[in-house]
Amino acid sequence: RGSMVGEWGLGGRSSVSGVHAAVFGGTEFLGRYVCAELGREGGRVRAANRGDELDARHLKVSFDLGQFAAPYYSPRDEASIAAAIGRMNVVVNMEESYYETGNAIPTRRGASWRSLSTVNYSFEELHVETARKFAKAAKEKGCEAFVHVSDAKADPDSPSRLARSKALGEQAVLEEFPEATIIRPCALFGPKDRLLCWFADVALFTGGYVPLVEDGAALLQPVYAHDVAKVISAICKNPEPYLGRTIHLGGPAEYTLRELAEFTFDITKQKVALIDTPAAAANTIASLVEYLPKPLWTTDDVKLHQVDDLAPADPGDDLTFADFPHVHPTPIEKVAFSYLHSYREGGHFVITKGYHL
Repeated sequence: RGSMVGEWGLGGRSSVSGVHAAVFGGTEFLGRYVCAELGREGGRVRAANRGDELDARHLKVSFDLGQFAAPYYSPRDEASIAAAIGRMNVVVNMEESYYETGNAIPTRRGASWRSLSTVNYSFEELHVETARKFAKAAKEKGCEAFVHVSDAKADPDSPSRLARSKALGEQAVLEEFPEATIIRPCALFGPKDRLLCWFADVALFTGGYVPLVEDGAALLQPVYAHDVAKVISAICKNPEPYLGRTIHLGGPAEYTLRELAEFTFDITKQKVALIDTPAAAANTIASLVEYLPKPLWTTDDVKLHQVDDLAPADPGDDLTFADFPHVHPTPIEKVAFSYLHSYREGGHFVITKGYHL
């Protein structure tokens, strides 16, 4: 028996950790790591799902039988949000999108024909209003804690609408759930990320031409998604010390965008040309590409690629990795090869003797 009422076992997925968490955004990039970490330690999770049931089935393998559910919900239906939370005592919100989803044909967003729009979920609706609904439902359901994952670039004065909506989302959550824990991670890396994999994917899409906005001079402090998941798991297990706190999570080193691009292609061995692209030209290109399904580049990306993505040098009363001694930020060099080598033509076998003629 563990130290907490409701804990049993020797640890691991077949134990009961006492964590009962409702997770929004569990099928997203970071969400996969968070669900895996909670399941690995015997947590019970309801990963709210607004898509097909197949979107969440890969999460089941992290949990013991009966410890995972993927209830359906709609961000526009508050009753379904409350039902998705159920009897969980912690809510984790990781819902986000780097682009505004839309339709080819305009649809009404109100009673008037003037409300016609091709946008389905805007940044403001998803990052602000939906986050507010989650926090409100969590408070009404009597949850002990609400963990809201924001962004290190969140700024109400940012040139990026995404970054502005993230900042407003933090405010909305705190208005409904003042004790909420805000997590502000820097750029995330890991398998299927939008950092290193983005460079490799752009090279494939363009045939070897990779634009760097203003020569990729912006500084980033990449953080491993698994490390962020460990912090979130620790908060879920013992939320009281983190109530009402903001946590800044940055990696162990800083790099420019150009340095990260060069690092990526040093691993993938793709033949590319890194092109110094003025912001105005990049914006024009992105304005065309962003209408594709799951676009590689958006006009908001262009703005964000000109902004430093760093944890504050002096966090003041806020928390950092230093307040989680069991989590040691992982260097990007230690992980990148494990998933970037798949972009090599022929894989890594072509450079290993004995595997080819």
